[in-house]
Amino acid sequence: MHGADPRRPFRPVYDPQTDHGPTRDPRPGEVPLHDIHLDPFARLTLVLCRWHFQTFAAPDSHGWLVALRCATTHVGPDAAGALCYDLVGVVQTLRASRTTPIAFNAESCPCCRDWLTPAERQIMQMIDALRHNQQGRARTLAQFLCDGAPDSNLLVVTDTYLRRHAPDYAQTAAFSPA
Repeated sequence: MHGADPRRPFRPVYDPQTDHGPTRDPRPGEVPLHDIHLDPFARLTLVLCRWHFQTFAAPDSHGWLVALRCATTHVGPDAAGALCYDLVGVVQTLRASRTTPIAFNAESCPCCRDWLTPAERQIMQMIDALRHNQQGRARTLAQFLCDGAPDSNLLVVTDTYLRRHAPDYAQTAAFSPA
């Protein structure tokens, strides 16, 4: 039921921009995607997150199917399902941990996908912190993402996603909830 649980927003903020051409100015707080230098795994993670967010924001878009196709292209049919499933766990944990909707940019828009919203930037920074064993930084970013509430569940689920799928994560120490 829409709005039944204030800690679990029904839909992320999805604003399909139809009034701009091939380029646009940034919205408040947005940064250019190229400024954060994502490696291929992080870029794939962002793309898949956006398609999953779109699934919740606009169910008729069937963003999860596009995410699965995209994952299949990048990691092959044997790994794509598990990759998407584990990332949906991250998205669902994030949604359940927030009191506000997640603002995101549509991956399907050629110019919007070149910008990161503040929430997207924090998600990618949290993932980067976990990948580089910067647990304090990861905890701080998770707290920002969870609207100020400390939520180690988000970190644990994200750690599981990274442990199973990030090519360089097996060598680093795993997240330890404290």
